[in-house]
Parts: sequence; C-alpha cells; structure tokens
Amino acid sequence: MNENILKLGQANPQILQFSDLHLSANGELMGINCDESFASVKALATQYHQVDLSLITGDISQDHSEASYQKCCEIFKNQHHPVAWITGNHDDVELQERILSKGAISPVKRILFKHWQLLLLNSQIPGKVCGEICDAQLAKIVQASKDYPNHHILIVMHHHPIPMNSEWIDNHCLINQEQLWQAINDAKLVKGIVFGHVHQSVDAEKDGVRLLGCPSTSVQFTPQIDEFSVDSAQPGFRYMELLANGTIKSKVHRVADNKFKPVYDPAGY
Repeated sequence: MNENILKLGQANPQILQFSDLHLSANGELMGINCDESFASVKALATQYHQVDLSLITGDISQDHSEASYQKCCEIFKNQHHPVAWITGNHDDVELQERILSKGAISPVKRILFKHWQLLLLNSQIPGKVCGEICDAQLAKIVQASKDYPNHHILIVMHHHPIPMNSEWIDNHCLINQEQLWQAINDAKLVKGIVFGHVHQSVDAEKDGVRLLGCPSTSVQFTPQIDEFSVDSAQPGFRYMELLANGTIKSKVHRVADNKFKPVYDPAGY
C-alpha cells in the first residue's frame, strides 16, 4: 500500500473521538450554539492526560464555510498529540485538506501503533447524505492486513455500517454495507469500527467486530425512532484504549447539567 503512514509506537494507545461538530459561520444548529457545545465537550475531555491521538469523525462543518474549519483548526492545532480527521457528508474535502493540516492536525489516513493500525476512510458521496466506501478503499482494508499481519485493524469512518433501527437515519446509512463486510471478512484482522453520523452513542458487535458510534458535540438524535427527532441527551465524546490483545476499552462522556437544549426543526439538519 503506497501511502503516507503516521507511525506511533504506543502499545496501548488512548484515543479520543469527537464527531459531528457542525460548526458554521453563525455557530448555531437547532437552537444549540455549536461553538459553545464543542468547547464544553473539549473541556470535558481534558480529564484524560495521556492521550495519544484524537479522531474527528466527520461533519466538522455545517455550512461548508472556511470559517467552520478555521474554528476547528484553532482548537486542535496546539494539541500535544496528533489529531486526525475524516470527511462527513456535510464536509468540503478541499477546505478540509487545505485548512486541517496545521500543527498537531494531520491529513494522514493511516496510523500505525505497536499492535494496531487505523484506516481512516472517506464515505462521502458528494451531494448526498448517504455514504459509500469505494472499491479502492475496500481494497485497502484487505491490503492492510497483508502489510502488517500482526496488527489489529481499527476502521474509522463517518457513516454507520449497520442499521440503527431508526428508519430516517437508516435511509442515510452506508449503502454498500455488504461489500464493506466482505472486505472485513477477507482481511480477518479488523477488530473495530468507529463512526459518527448518527449523533448518538452506539456499542454493538457484528461478526466479532466491535462497532462504536459517537455522540455529537452538538445536537443529539433520538435513538430507535423512525421519524427525525432530536434528543435531550447532552453533547459528548468517546474515549478508547486499544489493548494489545485486540480488545477495545471505551467509555462515552457527556456534558453535565443539561446546559444545551435543542429546538426541534422538522426540516431536519
């Protein structure tokens, strides 16, 4: 696989996942100031002092504005550990690549630890809310297992690779789930998939693979309901520790005190 690899040496890396920031020039989404909610989540994450990597799993921007990515860059560029990102359906890839590559922020899409390798995949279909992993990226999953046969694989993507039992969000899922799971089964070394998009905490398993969805740092969606609905759960992030034996320790943290109260908008987001 001929591509840049960020090589990190930690045996049991600690990782923070932030997702669906929905930053914008005006800062608000369905009654929540996304700048303030993101700042609160980021402050909450400071309880972890030995972080080895932060992941931003898509929908950094709500309005495709340069200002939204500049806001993200300012918050993360001076971290004392690498920060990697992927593209969500709301994102502008050109702006991401141009702006999100300063200081600690890296555009690299393959990260190597002592016992794990992370593959950061782009599931965006330009102009659509649903997602797809192209054939070239599916091939990378299988090739990665050949390149480092003694490393566990963690896939990082935006769209959800399994149903959420929620009709409206499942209409905007990864549309080639079957092909993804075939590549995973062929690779045999995939131990986990982390994703965003669903604006809720998910902890599930399929074919021996741990599936971890992340709450949004902004508005939350109500789980397991067929019509679009916003939830009263607070913004949050996910902490993970990747253990040498291939298991994943993980915990979701949310902002306390019900500070952020969304306003339902039937037009969606």
